[in-house]
Amino acid sequence: MSTAASDIKVLDPPLAWRRLRGRTGGLQLRVPRTGLHAGPRANAFALVIILALGLFLAAKAEFRSETSNDVLYLYGIAVTSIVLVQMAVAFGRYRDYAIASPSAIASVGMSSSWPRVSCIVAVHNDEEIIEQCVTSIVAQTYGNKEVIIIDDGSTDGTRALLLRLAAQHPITVIPLEENVGKKKALSVGVLAATGSIYAFSDSDSVWAPDAVARCVLILDKRSDVGAVSGHCRALNASRNLLTKIQDSWYEGQFSIRKAFESAFGVVTCVSGPLAVFRKAAIYNYIPAWEADNFLGQEFRFATDRMLTGFVLVGAHVGEKLKQEYAHTPFLDEEFPARDWKILYCRSARSWTVVPDTFGKLVRQQIRWKKSFVRSIFFTGRYYWRKPFVPALAYYLHVLFVLAGPFVAFRHLVYVPVHGNAESAFLYLAGIVVVGSMFGLAHWRVEPGSSHWIYRPLMSLISTTLLSWLLIYSLFTIKRMRWAR
Repeated sequence: MSTAASDIKVLDPPLAWRRLRGRTGGLQLRVPRTGLHAGPRANAFALVIILALGLFLAAKAEFRSETSNDVLYLYGIAVTSIVLVQMAVAFGRYRDYAIASPSAIASVGMSSSWPRVSCIVAVHNDEEIIEQCVTSIVAQTYGNKEVIIIDDGSTDGTRALLLRLAAQHPITVIPLEENVGKKKALSVGVLAATGSIYAFSDSDSVWAPDAVARCVLILDKRSDVGAVSGHCRALNASRNLLTKIQDSWYEGQFSIRKAFESAFGVVTCVSGPLAVFRKAAIYNYIPAWEADNFLGQEFRFATDRMLTGFVLVGAHVGEKLKQEYAHTPFLDEEFPARDWKILYCRSARSWTVVPDTFGKLVRQQIRWKKSFVRSIFFTGRYYWRKPFVPALAYYLHVLFVLAGPFVAFRHLVYVPVHGNAESAFLYLAGIVVVGSMFGLAHWRVEPGSSHWIYRPLMSLISTTLLSWLLIYSLFTIKRMRWAR
């Protein structure tokens, strides 16, 4: 027996998380008020943020002691300059093509004239959240869809739960007897899919009811767009201080950094919680994606970044990959290699479970840093062909990340030990100022949230602690053990 979306209960995402262990059954998420439709007052506040960053940059340029290191001095100027440019573009040039009236959004996908969307999730041992993930997908207002769940060799109660959900909702469950990894599991789902659009979700994420409709609306308006990344926040944000800090960080990573890249059509990572792709943009590259090798062995991480990378650089590597994997069932000559745009949709909302202990956060960051390194050697080889401004920001960001641990060591350890304790104070103060600007940007988008005040803490944690994980990740990059 299937359940209509109208029969599914309405819960707020944080409430849904608090009631996970109660097994509330199907749910439909209500999107919180976010201030997405900014008025003159919000735009004026954005101008204040940009001006404040500009003044901070001017102060940094003016303050230079005789003992300043020229390279590190320019490094600090460059970091602040890139943040200023990203915010200016995100506030002034970014456009959400899915902004429309509620009635218009509700009509998207409600007839067969709209493309069929295959919603695909790979899950492994996620019985605490997978029910909420699946039912949020079932509850999508987009009508012309199918839901495919691949159980990637779960050993807990996930499979039994999925079979129960399959008896209640119109979903297809594909059980795999062995754990093959997210990429290969999703490729199984792609082979079974009948849609011309794929909407992927991480198994610990949930979608707002109109998330798919908004992403498909963009693909309908823009035939040159091959993929759309939705917006994401922390589902368990209220759990503790650490989750609140991450929630504030997610907001800036999406509404500032992804918005900046989206303004040029070159989003570098269509993130796992809500990732929507045209079949034509990725179908021929699925074999290369699932068989990704790095340093002589299978690379299980970089799932989102690498799939995005194939869309970004398909025009340059597509024909070669089609020939290399011509023996696979994925080859389709109707999908020629082309230069696709990739956009970010701020109004397509999703929430994901973030680490609630520092140990879990460290393990997540190690995975992400390994993925970052892998993407440098793939996307980084071709990204220079993209528009100059985002390309410059991309390569400077790579430089900032690689140099980050050494810059932090010099300012926080080496220079103070040699008698200049002021260096550490000014360095940390600068980090707090930039983090505060991201926090204020968060407040502009979501005035009702208090989590923006935690954003400077994330900047401090990232710079003083998490940046060092890059070194560990480099030395252990061939270790492919997955851990949440």
